[in-house]
Amino acid sequence: MSKLIIISGPSGVGKGTIIELLKKRYLKENKKLYLSISCTTRSPREGEIDGVHYYFISEDEFLERIKRNDFLEYNKYGTGKYYGTPKSTVMDYLKQDYDVILEIDINGYKRIKKECPNCIGIFIMPPNEEELYQRLKNRGTEDEKTIQIRLATAQSELKQKDIYDYLVVNYDGKVEKSSEEVYNIINKS
Repeated sequence: MSKLIIISGPSGVGKGTIIELLKKRYLKENKKLYLSISCTTRSPREGEIDGVHYYFISEDEFLERIKRNDFLEYNKYGTGKYYGTPKSTVMDYLKQDYDVILEIDINGYKRIKKECPNCIGIFIMPPNEEELYQRLKNRGTEDEKTIQIRLATAQSELKQKDIYDYLVVNYDGKVEKSSEEVYNIINKS
């Protein structure tokens, strides 16, 4: 029986690394796993490939797909750009007996949980705010102002963590253990 798995958590908490380890585990065990690819109306960044990182579509096409109810969830962010999870693609993979992972924010999780109450919600947490700050700083991809914005967002997200089915703390240097914990949650659900 295929499963819809939602993974959320603050920026810098290690969601992407955990998901990459899950993908390797599924491949090693010859199990089917699909990591959902979101649609967006923003332009590709350097190195991003359409259909790999995102489906880059026009705003007109995005709005048309909203009218057709072809998103499990979507949002328009402060940048003025839309992001959304294509329902038809996710449902097709579930019908083909794939477990499907969506890496989305809390608002997206709330929307999907209403439509798909049997989905598995896993929130990845940092051990503490200081460690999250260090991870964001060590990435070297954002300035201090952006890091502070991300930390403020993380505080808001952490206040809502209890709406998830499961919480996993990703301790520094223990990402393999965290990935194993997520894998075990998926298998027992």
